[in-house]
Parts: sequence; structure tokens; C-alpha cells
Amino acid sequence: MSAKNKVAAVLLLFVVASVAILVGREMRESTADDTAPAAVQLPEHALVVYYFHGDTRCPTCRNIESYSHEAVQAAFADELAENKLLWKVVNYEQPENNHFATEYEIVSPTVVLVRTTEGKVADWRNLARVWELVGDRDAFTEYIQNETRSMLGS
Repeated sequence: MSAKNKVAAVLLLFVVASVAILVGREMRESTADDTAPAAVQLPEHALVVYYFHGDTRCPTCRNIESYSHEAVQAAFADELAENKLLWKVVNYEQPENNHFATEYEIVSPTVVLVRTTEGKVADWRNLARVWELVGDRDAFTEYIQNETRSMLGS
């Protein structure tokens, strides 16, 4: 086989492999659309503490998640056990979660408190100061706990 024929065969294999990959991706995406989760079911009466993150997760983002979770667990163990308070981690950049970015004015990873009544959003707060306070863990914890306490008492 000549060098010209070898190059042609390699290029043909490349094209066939590329088409196969594209077809496979398209099939996965259409299957994913068919099996997309139903709308998020909100609890009847509770406070949901969401940590929203994107596809890219830097060390600071991971600290915000960790510090927030620890602050909630430390101060609200009883409420968590009684399902009066729920902790949820959500990637707002995933297609099925894009609506959260609009609903809760999310522009970067953040903590959002959502109080529900009769299974509907009654009130919410985007705790955007987490970025300002992440360098001071005590102030960060106090902020998360105070805001959560305030929303629970509302």
C-alpha cells in the first residue's frame, strides 16, 4: 500500500470515527431530554438552604459550600432532623436547573435560603455576602446562621 493510500485510509477512519462520536452524543442528548427530571418538588413547610454552584468549582467555591454546610449542621441539627430545614447542593448551570439562576438572581456560586409554605416559595434570600466573608470563617458562620435563623423565624 502506498503512502498516499495509507493517508487516505487514516483520514477516512478519522471521518467515520468523528461521525460516530457525533451520532452517539446526539443520541445521549435526546435520551437525556426524554428522561429529564420532573419539576422540583418543594417541601410543604420548610426552609431550604441551597448551595448553588456552577460546572467549574474553584477552592473558594468549595470552601463556601463546606463552611455553609458546617454552619447549618452545627446550629440547626434539630431542624434538619425534623425536616424543617433542608440542605441541597445544586449545579445551576445544568440545563434542568437553569431556572434557579433567574428565580434567585444567581450570577456566581452562592447560598440561597428559600422558605416554603404550602409547597410554594413564600420568601427567599440570596446570601451573596458569602464571597465577602469566606476569608473570615467565624464571620461567615455567624452570617449563615443569623440569616437562617431569621428566615426560620419569619
